[in-house]
Amino acid sequence: MVKRWPIRTKLIIALTLLSAVVLLLASSGLWGLYQYRKLANSISQRAVEIPLANDLSRLALTIRESHIRSSEIDNQERMIETSSFDPLFDIAALERDRFTETLLSFDLAIRKYQTQIQEATEQQSLLVDTARQQRSLGEIRASFDSLEEFLRAPLPLDFSRRAELEKRLDGLVDQTNDHLTAIHTGMAEFSTEVRGKYRTSIGIAWVSIICALLIVVVFLIAFRSLVVKPFRTLIVGSRLVAGGEFHHVIDLGTDDELSELASAMNDMTRRFRNALQQSDKLCAELDHQVRERTREVIQNEQLASVGFLAAGVAHEINNPLATIAWSAESLQSRLVEMAGSGDGSQSFAPDLTQQLSENLRRIEDEAYRCKGITEKLLDFSRLSEIRRAKTDLVELVHDVVAMVSTVGKFRCKTIHVDAPEQAFAHVNPQEIRQVVLNLVTNALESVDTNGAVTVSVKMDDNIATVVVQDDGCGMTQEVMQHLFEPFFTRRRDGTGTGLGLSITYRIVSQHGGSLIPYSDGEGCGSRMEMSLPISPECEDNLASHRFKVLAPAATSHAA
Repeated sequence: MVKRWPIRTKLIIALTLLSAVVLLLASSGLWGLYQYRKLANSISQRAVEIPLANDLSRLALTIRESHIRSSEIDNQERMIETSSFDPLFDIAALERDRFTETLLSFDLAIRKYQTQIQEATEQQSLLVDTARQQRSLGEIRASFDSLEEFLRAPLPLDFSRRAELEKRLDGLVDQTNDHLTAIHTGMAEFSTEVRGKYRTSIGIAWVSIICALLIVVVFLIAFRSLVVKPFRTLIVGSRLVAGGEFHHVIDLGTDDELSELASAMNDMTRRFRNALQQSDKLCAELDHQVRERTREVIQNEQLASVGFLAAGVAHEINNPLATIAWSAESLQSRLVEMAGSGDGSQSFAPDLTQQLSENLRRIEDEAYRCKGITEKLLDFSRLSEIRRAKTDLVELVHDVVAMVSTVGKFRCKTIHVDAPEQAFAHVNPQEIRQVVLNLVTNALESVDTNGAVTVSVKMDDNIATVVVQDDGCGMTQEVMQHLFEPFFTRRRDGTGTGLGLSITYRIVSQHGGSLIPYSDGEGCGSRMEMSLPISPECEDNLASHRFKVLAPAATSHAA
């Protein structure tokens, strides 16, 4: 759940945690400093109060001791007879002066003490409660004022008044001693309280430090898991992609801005990989097109050179071959006339006559066969500018199939036509008829007696296509590479000249079309696909279509 938060939220939480750590430590430190200042103020205050309390107790004792000594001197004075020089009289006066001075000092001390307590009322005392101190000082002040009133009374200091004075002095001493005891007791309690507060402060400080450390550890773990690790994964994935591993997918496992960046990089890598595949495929197709074009150029050059040679050869030997054929036919006729005349002047034996007749017939047949080859060579070399017209290929195919079906050697083989009602192309009807006839007869000759040939016609993308497919002997890759070369033949009866498909290929090429062979190997049948433009403007479309067809064919051949 946390991994799906945006980075902004994660940073805000991280800053909040760091602020909490700083505030926690700062609060703990400030609290300790304030406690220390409070303790220092209390100690400073009590450092002034304790001497004042000691002074009150000391002065009270001094007043009582001075009164006791004065009483003793007065007793001794009554017991000793008076004389002209009495030193005790001066000592008594001195003690009375000391008593009076001590009373004044006690009055000043208690006033100073009360002023100090009054100034400390705004601060909380850590030793003795301020109200309790004021109460105790008030009682001491009341006793002292009562003592002064008692001393100012104009009555003789008899035995009863001396006892009352001693009682009052003892009470004042007891009050000051109780006050000092209370101060010391408060100090002891203060020591215990300070020790407890010290332990509490140490505990709070340790708790704050531990909490701060835990927050820092949690922050570091979260920062490593939510920020550092995704960044490292993103960088490593980017380096892998930059190194050429385009199939690597960056998966951060989060749903924040880094995950969005990783998704963008994955999408970019995927598009680049697809573009690279398309580029490789296009390069392969272009290479294949270059090879095919080069092969076609070489083949056309070969065909042109063979055509030029064939034209010369055919022109030179056509007439001698005709003369040989006519001479053989004339001799054979003459021999037949001589054999049937019954003339006794016959000088040939019957066996010799028959042998001569067979040889002359063989010479005539071979001469006419050679003459047919030279005529094909002339046809091969005479291919020039052709006149085209809009032609219905479906009707043309049906006419060729109907004509071939009547040939005796093809009657037992099945020919199936799969074509729409009409499919037009911009071609020369006679030459395309010759092409279709040649393709159909080659397919029929490659199948056995129970074989079948299928001729299909279709139109697609301004291109008319005629496909002749059979289930015959098939072709190897080597045969398909040399299929359109002149004088190349694999006819099973050995009677082919190897010029039919060459002439067919040249006719289709001159029409701006393509003729592509297909076969999965020997015994797997074969297919010849002829593509023709339906109009002069569609020849460019036909060229691109031919390359689209050649690329899968090359891939299947390579496989």
